[in-house]
Amino acid sequence: MQFNKKVLCFSFILILFISSVGIKVYADEKQNLKFDEARSFSENLAAVKINGKWGLIDLKGNFVVPAEYENISFYKGTAIIKIAGKYGVISTSGKEIIPAQYEEITYCKDWRNRPQNELLAVKQGGKWGVYNTTGRQIVPVFYDKIEINFNRTINVILNSKVGLLDESGHTIIPVGYNFISSSSQWDEKDPVKKLSVVRQGDKWGIADRSGKELIPVEYDRVSMGTNLIRVQKDKKFGFINYRGQEVIPLKYDEDWRYAGYYYFSEGLAAVSVAGKWGYIDERDKTVIPFEYDSGHPFKDGLAVVALNKKEGLINKENRVIIPLQYDNLYYLAQLYNGSTMYAGDNLIIVKLNGKEGVFDTDGQEIIPLKYDYISSIGDGLFKVQLDNKYGVIDKTDKVVIPIQSKVYEYIIYDDSKNFRVFGEGKWKFYKQNGDELISNEYDYALPFAHGLAPIKVNNKWGYVDMKGKLTSWSYQ
Repeated sequence: MQFNKKVLCFSFILILFISSVGIKVYADEKQNLKFDEARSFSENLAAVKINGKWGLIDLKGNFVVPAEYENISFYKGTAIIKIAGKYGVISTSGKEIIPAQYEEITYCKDWRNRPQNELLAVKQGGKWGVYNTTGRQIVPVFYDKIEINFNRTINVILNSKVGLLDESGHTIIPVGYNFISSSSQWDEKDPVKKLSVVRQGDKWGIADRSGKELIPVEYDRVSMGTNLIRVQKDKKFGFINYRGQEVIPLKYDEDWRYAGYYYFSEGLAAVSVAGKWGYIDERDKTVIPFEYDSGHPFKDGLAVVALNKKEGLINKENRVIIPLQYDNLYYLAQLYNGSTMYAGDNLIIVKLNGKEGVFDTDGQEIIPLKYDYISSIGDGLFKVQLDNKYGVIDKTDKVVIPIQSKVYEYIIYDDSKNFRVFGEGKWKFYKQNGDELISNEYDYALPFAHGLAPIKVNNKWGYVDMKGKLTSWSYQ
């Protein structure tokens, strides 16, 4: 069934027909809903729960790790398992790597809760240590808390003080600071940038890999950029280089509302003096005069600026691309402010009088300001809200999923390039163009991966392919 409108009588008959077919499918294939719970496939494996226990299956439904665990999660050939209330690690072929004797074991995870590297934090007796995925213990179970960073360094905390270790467990910065960042400037190819921001009390500085303070812990705020480090003291900020030399004096005003914007982007930084904002280069030369009420970082040669409580878009020559007449503009550079969005595809979301639309970076309106809310979901598609109803449009304002068809509580576009839509208590799958992918509705549905999606009906789980056919795996 597609989203296009039907004559009312025909629609009613069609809905009855599809509903009856759905019931028949469930009745005929109920025996294929084998699992108590099921998760999406990844790395050609999926975690499933059957008869109250978890195991791992392959794409043919064969158990590669038997269902005998209280819980299981896996990443790149290893799996954290729970058995008899204790955690351990096995390979995805079932070989023991770390004995199941710990109170907790975790991977390093990103903001989407996805594992990021092969280091594992383990907890025992209220203390933490670290193993690698070969089963070698690299940090003893000794610390009050451990944070594994994306760059494979390890923050260790003991008695409320922090230190930093490398991935082999060797000390980089001894325990002693109140805070150590997981630095984005930890560059193995550049010895100047093997650095971390550190805090002692309410003062900040930067330490190198030997633990030496490259920048003394004396500033009110420190933030590392690509070429320069922003430092702040007594509500004034400036910039120093990675050798600790002052490049731009501490003469610019601090404004906590825009703390995330004080950095160089594409060679320019937004700075303020006496309440007015402009842009300087890395030699402290004024490139755009101090005439705005706020200025955001440049991205692709453009920046959002504000004047008299209205926002617009300028280029590096200070030419106005989108007039300063809107309540808000949401552009990529604002990702550093957690409350904003990124439209993608060089598109900008604009807001005026409670309505939102989309402009391109040439300043042309491509989606009129008529929606209550717009957010990008990828591939040139936007989720829109109007009168408390949701739908999906493309970047030409063509309707993909109509907002008037029914009240959708969730519209999720995932890596399979399909939609999962939840409304009126049921989940359905739709194609990228808005056509129905599967006619059946489910009590719950997870994303497709490797051509299969976990679905739930009447408290039992199974897997369907993109034609809606349930797998017919059998188990004793």
